[in-house]
Amino acid sequence: MPPPRRRTAPPPAPRTGLRGAVERRSSVALVYLSQRPSWTLPLVTGLLLVAGLLAPASVGVPLLVLVLLLVGWLSYLSWPAVQGLGRGLRLGVLALLVLAVVQRVA
Repeated sequence: MPPPRRRTAPPPAPRTGLRGAVERRSSVALVYLSQRPSWTLPLVTGLLLVAGLLAPASVGVPLLVLVLLLVGWLSYLSWPAVQGLGRGLRLGVLALLVLAVVQRVA
């Protein structure tokens, strides 16, 4: 007797609108990042953050904006999969990064 067939969920429908466009445009970058060692992205982000905080404002502000865009992009993509506290933490990190950029500009 053959083993029973497992039922698999149908693939999700492709997203439309802004989220679908961002997901499609991000897919190549996400695949590239997923093929790197797991410590690469946090290390590079941390180095950019420290450099942005310690460098003169003319160099530091663009580095902090780059970190803000990276964290914002990853937060946007992961938002549907995250609940409660995780969402709050992401918003808190984004708020702190915006505050750091504003402080460096002023």
